[in-house]
Amino acid sequence: MKPNKKEIIEKLKQLDSDMALIDSTDDLYTCVIVGGSALVLMDKIYRSTHDIDSIASSEKIQPLLEAYNINMNVKAYLTNFPDDYRERLVPVEIATKKVKFYTVSTEDLVVSKLCASRDKDFEDIETKEVTENLDWKLMDRLIEDVCYGMLNEYDENHLRMRYENYKERFI
Repeated sequence: MKPNKKEIIEKLKQLDSDMALIDSTDDLYTCVIVGGSALVLMDKIYRSTHDIDSIASSEKIQPLLEAYNINMNVKAYLTNFPDDYRERLVPVEIATKKVKFYTVSTEDLVVSKLCASRDKDFEDIETKEVTENLDWKLMDRLIEDVCYGMLNEYDENHLRMRYENYKERFI
């Protein structure tokens, strides 16, 4: 089943509730949501998504993330995000006790989806809700940051071309 926004929020609330049962300390934990689920949570796309992806989370909650089928394998794609993405985290506005949920910024999501270069990723970042609210100066900087960290010139050139094409279509 593909979760929609309501289902994603319910899953996150249940995870938080379960964490409160497991851990009675005053400790707070974090979980950073990326991908299509992040765009759904930010009201940038309105489709259902196959899964919930997390790029970063407190180690203590990782067993619960696995139990809730929250994909942590996206860490392999960490290079698709600028090194300073944490500076632009956006809180997910839901009441929680133990786990604070965040998404990366829209700009960071667009960069990561341009890197991934899949048809569904392009569809996600071409919505009016995404393109009309981008900070293009920030986008330019983030693309440069990600290109700087790429392992080869081929991938870097393709990302630059995809970005220039994207920019031409939406500015």
